[in-house]
Amino acid sequence: MWVLGLGPSVVQADAKPAGPYDVKPSTQTVKRREAVLALSQSNDGPQAAPGLLEALKDKDPMTRMLALQGLGSLKYKDARPQLAERLAADPNAQVRETAAVSLRQIEDPQAVDALVKALHDPVMNVRVTALMGLGRYRDPKTRSAVEAMTKDKAPEVRRTALYAISRIGDRASSPVVQLLLKDADIPVRAGAAQTLGELRAADSKGLLEALLKDPNASVQVSAARSLLMLGDSTGFEKAKSFSRDPDIAVRLIAIDALGWSKDPEAESDLNTLLTETPANSRMAVQESLLRTQQLRKR
Repeated sequence: MWVLGLGPSVVQADAKPAGPYDVKPSTQTVKRREAVLALSQSNDGPQAAPGLLEALKDKDPMTRMLALQGLGSLKYKDARPQLAERLAADPNAQVRETAAVSLRQIEDPQAVDALVKALHDPVMNVRVTALMGLGRYRDPKTRSAVEAMTKDKAPEVRRTALYAISRIGDRASSPVVQLLLKDADIPVRAGAAQTLGELRAADSKGLLEALLKDPNASVQVSAARSLLMLGDSTGFEKAKSFSRDPDIAVRLIAIDALGWSKDPEAESDLNTLLTETPANSRMAVQESLLRTQQLRKR
């Protein structure tokens, strides 16, 4: 569960980029877009692929985007070299962003090379989308490249780098993550706290305990959750206090945190929350309740 630190720009990047075009397209351009869209909706990748690959050369950026989206949704792995070329060299940033999404969608592990190169793209959303793709592939050899992005000037990129680090799951990244516990950006600090728990970085307990006094609630509860994931009950009372917070993001992290506790009080509190918590948090309570019960049986 990694819910803090991924703002709207990251969510959009993990779906598909979209944006207005100031120039009204000609009738022929509209027809080409419609033709590409029809191919994209085909269930037959090998049959649709030649037309979609040809459309990648179209002068209209929207047509190229539609072709990229089609190749991605069809998971057409043979298109990886062409997708990589669009990501590296297309003059339109939204097209490059779409290419990064499609490289993730085709589920070809070799796509990571192109995604790593895209981490140097001048446009923030392209870097964010490339990091999301690297998080999806979880390739250990990309760890150093992802870690380097924790120094990016854009907080959105630093947040997404933390997400990718947590997905790769190498505890050797802990020192890099620890440095972000003092980041000026609140979601970055919260994300760093969460990531240390995901990495099971036991040497971070002292740093996490200090974050229980952070002025921001999301940082506090993230630290509490990670401490409980590390078997440290120091975060229990903090998690319990935030389990009814009006902020749903804070509340969900707190509920999840209680599920990492072996304390009988956690099970009791979660049972109470089943009837008290809003409907949009109930499933999280059920999942945490099941986890704490399983932990206590071990």
